[in-house]
Amino acid sequence: MKNGTSRAVLVGDLFQSDGPFLTIAEDFLAQRCGLCRHTADDEARFTNDGYWCSSCASALAASVRQG
Repeated sequence: MKNGTSRAVLVGDLFQSDGPFLTIAEDFLAQRCGLCRHTADDEARFTNDGYWCSSCASALAASVRQG
């Protein structure tokens, strides 16, 4: 990934087999949540930890606000 303030991930970075994004890319292509492993819904989000369904991403956001 290029240096800077952007959190964008380039498609080339996603599909490099030696990069940290392979699991995220596989979850995205399979449309499954990287946390609970259920089918991702229409509101799925990319988080710092992966591709998560809206329920898991919302739970993460709530725990961050409380903590």
